[in-house]
Amino acid sequence: MDINVLITLVIVVIVYGFIIFGKKNKAVVVFGLSLVIAALKLVEGLDPENISKVVDLDTLGLLLGMMIIVAFLNTSGFFEYFSIKVIKFGGERFYFTLTLLMIVVALTSAFLDNVVTIIVMAPMMFLIADMLGMDPVPLIVLTLVIDNIGGGATLIGSPFNLVLGSISGFSFNDFIIKLGPASIFAFIAVMLYFKRFIKVDESVVSKIRRLSEMDEGRAINDKKMMKMSLAVFLTVIVLFVIHNLIDVDLSYIALLGGVFLLVVNKKDFEYVAAKIDWDMLFFFAGLYITSYALESVGITSLIAEGLKSVMNNQLMILLTPFILAAISVPILNNVPAALIFGPVLKILVGAGFPTIIWWSFALSGNLATSLTPLGAVQNIVAVTYLEKEIGRSFGFREYLRWMIAPVAISLVIGLIYIFGLFIVSK
Repeated sequence: MDINVLITLVIVVIVYGFIIFGKKNKAVVVFGLSLVIAALKLVEGLDPENISKVVDLDTLGLLLGMMIIVAFLNTSGFFEYFSIKVIKFGGERFYFTLTLLMIVVALTSAFLDNVVTIIVMAPMMFLIADMLGMDPVPLIVLTLVIDNIGGGATLIGSPFNLVLGSISGFSFNDFIIKLGPASIFAFIAVMLYFKRFIKVDESVVSKIRRLSEMDEGRAINDKKMMKMSLAVFLTVIVLFVIHNLIDVDLSYIALLGGVFLLVVNKKDFEYVAAKIDWDMLFFFAGLYITSYALESVGITSLIAEGLKSVMNNQLMILLTPFILAAISVPILNNVPAALIFGPVLKILVGAGFPTIIWWSFALSGNLATSLTPLGAVQNIVAVTYLEKEIGRSFGFREYLRWMIAPVAISLVIGLIYIFGLFIVSK
């Protein structure tokens, strides 16, 4: 084995080991080790002039732009205002209110990025839990599961789908048609499951009554900023939906929205710098580089050859990518899993395998994303927010205990759906 290949594999193993077992400075270590691969020229194509072809700047720009917009919404008091509004609308029927909120989460994650949805919705869920004296853990866990389910329904809903879409060539409509119905079924099942954990006793009902008497307008810190931020936010969402028609990249749309708010509010980048999750952005960049390195040293082709011999009948053709995604995504993170196995699926389809292997992998990967904190950046973001809110560690085991049942339920529904899709397509 070539020494460069060996060193690359060792570094990648260290990266994923740190992602799984490391407790602090994950973004710094992951990005730093990815720079070592690039600096030592262990693989070709990581020169400074080519790095934009490896690191998905569209995704990073999208996240950065939305963080700026959300920072203005949060500063204006919008989230507290909206939380009181929602509670007053639902009244004492809290589970009805929660269902409406989760529909908002699912729809938002379907047309925005999963991480953006958590950034937008988590503060709102914490406010509601605080106002009603409820445990925020089940609310945030539910929000995260629904976020990943909703994001799995569209091409732009998750970075996982964005990567698979760019490799496979499938369109926005292809993703909605193939994966949208499965997301609806999984949403219903998960909502029914979590009903047992959302306890609404008389103390909660009495607090809802008191909140119904509040003037939500008093929660607004800057009315002009709120109106402008909300208008920009909604405009950006609309432009996201039609970005293919207007031929403007998602990152430019989000960044232009963020910059516009900085200009009209007479703020500079330093103003929002403290509100931007730089760790998340650098973590993502490091993962893109290490995943590219794995593909460059031939691991992708090796896996493809191995799968050709395993997928020797129709049942295994459906099951293998489904199981592969269910195992790899919670361990590797969904973006690296898509970057590693997307090219593998492309090789297999080119060799004559049916295109349903794309949908089997995509559906399973999106549903399994919630299983561990490692599954996606939004999981890490949600856990970070939760630990700050509850003032204690929300560790891997506790996270897994909460997630294993709803993820298992949604995966069973997903597998049944894939078999149905296969039968209909024949």
